[in-house]
Amino acid sequence: MKIATNLNKNVFCLEGDWEKDLRDKSSVSAALDFLHANCGIDYIHKNCGTKDNLKYYLSLWKQKRYQNYTIAYLAFHGHPEQIKVGKEYLNLEELADTLSGSCENKIIHFGSCNTLDTNERNISKFLKKTKALCVCGFKSDIDFLESSVFDMLLIQKFQEYKDVRAVDRDLKKNYRRLINRLNFRFQYQ
Repeated sequence: MKIATNLNKNVFCLEGDWEKDLRDKSSVSAALDFLHANCGIDYIHKNCGTKDNLKYYLSLWKQKRYQNYTIAYLAFHGHPEQIKVGKEYLNLEELADTLSGSCENKIIHFGSCNTLDTNERNISKFLKKTKALCVCGFKSDIDFLESSVFDMLLIQKFQEYKDVRAVDRDLKKNYRRLINRLNFRFQYQ
């Protein structure tokens, strides 16, 4: 279950607004542009302002035409066990229900503060319900720039290995201090 079917794992990124001021241009899209230009990683990037909007894009992600977009990169403000979409919150259980059984051979990364600040059992339930290869993200508040750079590194590492356990080992071997500072969590079945 931990083995991806291919090395090329394109990114399906859904992103919320980082600031209330609409003139603010903060976005992870520049990181995705960098990965595309320098590593050849294709991506889809969509902004989401409501839970319904997020669920709509996730329903499209399930379509066969997007089967090569196997990394879900969910870039939102977060709180323990949830992400903030606009003025609403979506918890891990609701997200697991939305994705139920549709994430076989897929990776889910939460590029958000605190979302994985939960116990191992809750993440295991999420993995089991979605059938994802792994879920990863942060357990505490994180700096936007530093975490965006780490997200790029993580996505590139997923390209190097089919086995998510190898990604986990590589990150721990080479970036342990950064993982600890960001309070990064990586879990698989």
